[in-house]
Amino acid sequence: MLRLPGYLGAIALAIVLMLGAPARAQNAAPEHKAMPRSQASDAAAESHTPKAAQDAAEPDHIRGQVSKADASSITVKTGDGKTLGIGLNADTTFIGLTKGSFADVDFGVYVGAVAVKLEEYSPIVRDSAVWLHKGFELRIIDEKLRGIALGHKKWDLTPDSIISHGWVDDLEVRVLSIKWGSTDYDETDVEVPRDAPVHKMSLGDRSLITAGARVFVGAKKGADGKYVALFVFVGKDGIVPPL
Repeated sequence: MLRLPGYLGAIALAIVLMLGAPARAQNAAPEHKAMPRSQASDAAAESHTPKAAQDAAEPDHIRGQVSKADASSITVKTGDGKTLGIGLNADTTFIGLTKGSFADVDFGVYVGAVAVKLEEYSPIVRDSAVWLHKGFELRIIDEKLRGIALGHKKWDLTPDSIISHGWVDDLEVRVLSIKWGSTDYDETDVEVPRDAPVHKMSLGDRSLITAGARVFVGAKKGADGKYVALFVFVGKDGIVPPL
């Protein structure tokens, strides 16, 4: 190791003290202070963190790739190799997903996220602890769709996943509070990892659907046993809907 003469070492130390420690690399992982765990705080977090309920009206979820499309129906090949025919009608809503950036997240922006609860308190300060959730993805939602799916409920991406939609009420590094109700605890705190996809979600039309498109479909079965789509999320520019 190179050793500086005494007077040079003192000068170098003085420069370091004046300039301060080197800045953290721009892409370094964000840090937030973890609140110490305690039995009382755990109980408070459990009572104040929203409980996800199953929505009985939620349609069946179909994820896959369009193999055929016409004016009134699509054929979707799912990840498990099934091929399903799904009808389209005048009430079907088409939504496009494009690449987004976490830099576009700001207070008041309407967002949605699929996440799972962690055994860790949220760094967002309140009167009591709430559990933090880890996000699988984040969607920044166009103003024309503000209010869509407002709330916090169970989701079928994993056995313990939830989905929350609301406006950004607070922000701490990459943790955002998704607010969907009127009280202090009607919100879901979600940390969005740097490797989690961020998408922009906007209203589209039937022209989004072409053979080869990746889709996420919410569909109901009619009395005849055939599926009819209530909504279709379409990934643009190669994006696969991560829902």
